[in-house]
Amino acid sequence: MLKLSLTSYRSNEIYRWVNSFSQNGAFIVPDTIAANLLVRILCAAEADGGDRRVMLATVGLDETQLRNPLNRFAAPLALRFFKMLEQHFKDPAINLRIGERASMQNFSDLGYATRLESNLAAVIEANVRIQMLRQSMFRTIFEPTGRPPFLLWECHPDFANAYAPLIEFSVATYARLSRQILGEAPILRAVHFQHKARFQISRYEAVFGCPVEFSKPETRLEIAARQVFRPSALANPDLYHAASVRFEQPAQWMAQGKHHLAHSYFYLSSEIDKTPPTLDRMAKSFGMSERTLRRKLVEECTPFRNLLDLVRQDLCKLYLMEDKRPLGEIALLLGYSDLSAFSRAYKRWYGTAPSLTK
Repeated sequence: MLKLSLTSYRSNEIYRWVNSFSQNGAFIVPDTIAANLLVRILCAAEADGGDRRVMLATVGLDETQLRNPLNRFAAPLALRFFKMLEQHFKDPAINLRIGERASMQNFSDLGYATRLESNLAAVIEANVRIQMLRQSMFRTIFEPTGRPPFLLWECHPDFANAYAPLIEFSVATYARLSRQILGEAPILRAVHFQHKARFQISRYEAVFGCPVEFSKPETRLEIAARQVFRPSALANPDLYHAASVRFEQPAQWMAQGKHHLAHSYFYLSSEIDKTPPTLDRMAKSFGMSERTLRRKLVEECTPFRNLLDLVRQDLCKLYLMEDKRPLGEIALLLGYSDLSAFSRAYKRWYGTAPSLTK
């Protein structure tokens, strides 16, 4: 029975664009964390009552650096970031609480579509697959054939205690993701941490709902097999396929040497629901002038306005396939100031009003 479930979840399609885009990992700088992950953590901290301006200033970051989702920051900054959170909230366990909150909300997040996979095992596999785009400070491994299935966090013993806040956050996010996919509390058999306990063990156990042990040979989270392979109510293979295929074009651009075009596509995809998409703001996040970026995009055969239109169309198709958001929300997620502006664009793309196809 386990073999049948395993066969159904394994797929060559699982975010296959990641290797192409990252040039099989060569594009990813070791021991770094990506802006898209820092933004998720920051937004979760802000939702928990944190002061965004103060938090950024304490670490020495500004919004411009965070707007490009593919920007990478060295490990010391990531560790300062988590230390700042503990001081800002006066709580050494804030990383666990943030892990519970740092959920993906829409298709502007690189990993949002992973939740559409067939079961929790497939969702975890897809998230592990894109991990290198989020951070390369440690490696997460998923063993679905374990008895019970388990996740491992590989970290050199010399760094285990220093990296503890980030690893605790990561373990908490997988526990939270499991609960979201299952629609109920995950049955966690055990949680082991390689590092020493940083506060009362009872606080860890309250979060994970199972025994938590420390100073173990490896960091490990075990999940009940009957939950891991149970079909997911969120599964949507057609939408998942469409969301995965969407990234194949910028991955091809990257392989063709059109780096500015590929990076701009990801930038716009990530930022379009947060701030007005402008060429000037995008150029600043890339560390170049607006004039230079405009020229580069023209040289790579897709001017800014054409690229922005493409990103909006691509995301619009996904939201309409998702079929759970009102048109007004979709308009805002695509960066339009109001529904009428979105309706005009939609009619230009497809020759009909969006209300007739929704």
